[in-house]
Amino acid sequence: MIKTRVTEILGIEYPIIQGSMQYMSLGELAAEVSNAGGLGLVPSMAFPDTESLRKEIRKVKSLTDKPFGFNISLVPEVIVPELIFDYINVLIEEGVPVVETSGQRPSHFIKPFKEAGIPVIHKVTSVRHALSAQEDGADMIVLVGQEGGGHPGMDEVSGHILWAKAAEELTVPVIAAGGIVDGKSMYSAMSLGVDGVLMGTRFLATDEINAPQSYKEALMHLPENGTVLTMRSIRNAMRVANNPFAQKILEKEREGATLEELMPLISGKRSYDAMQEGKFDQAQLSVGQGVGRMDKILPAQEVVKEVVADFYKTHEKMVGLVKNESTVL
Repeated sequence: MIKTRVTEILGIEYPIIQGSMQYMSLGELAAEVSNAGGLGLVPSMAFPDTESLRKEIRKVKSLTDKPFGFNISLVPEVIVPELIFDYINVLIEEGVPVVETSGQRPSHFIKPFKEAGIPVIHKVTSVRHALSAQEDGADMIVLVGQEGGGHPGMDEVSGHILWAKAAEELTVPVIAAGGIVDGKSMYSAMSLGVDGVLMGTRFLATDEINAPQSYKEALMHLPENGTVLTMRSIRNAMRVANNPFAQKILEKEREGATLEELMPLISGKRSYDAMQEGKFDQAQLSVGQGVGRMDKILPAQEVVKEVVADFYKTHEKMVGLVKNESTVL
């Protein structure tokens, strides 16, 4: 067990959270991460209606008796407030143990969860937004560094800078995200004062991820410099694999394309469908720079076990560096 404020609040064994990945991190993956002692997350907005969401929650409950969570995306361009509250009500009615919010300031969206006694994690990309979420009542804050896949924000600040600064300025627990793929990177992040880590990209290369085997194998050949930021022109930067489709989006951006003109290209559902069909060069594939340090496809439980074992091994190494401190001094 690794005891931190995050493990105590969430009731988990290790402060390892599996990132919510739209359409891909469904109940099977989340349950396996939770069964291994971490916290699995499922994206609520991957489901077309509230009944589908309710069914997925019940499926996760049938697969694990450990804490798990569901993400609620608050991206204003995509989700209307009425629909968000419909989904929030389902999460509360079904007694989801943990909720993660992301996409915009949680403010009044967080209130129903607080009233229901459900811990809320809010995900941001800057310390200023973290402070606002803390003020709104978030119980924990995820800080996503520039290395992260998906939406790492517009500031382009390294995770290690964000995590250290957030740990110094926030009073609620901070969770580090972006470029964390093993125990060494987890140890590095936690040495800066955070209470846990969130990993998305590492769980893309697992048996339970909702993606074809050929996609997972392709990730093993993607180097650390094999990603690029798209969608910066609409101030919604997204880190994706640097493939022909990403270059097509970037070309449209250079031509001054509007959000409406970009939507057919940046639609998550469109890229997901292309990926499932094995058309990787025709999809915007969200992935972080940490992919360059991944070389194995494993069951999700094995990923958690390896990360924890590597964390302990790294700790022993670091202790060994200072065990003769008194002699040196």
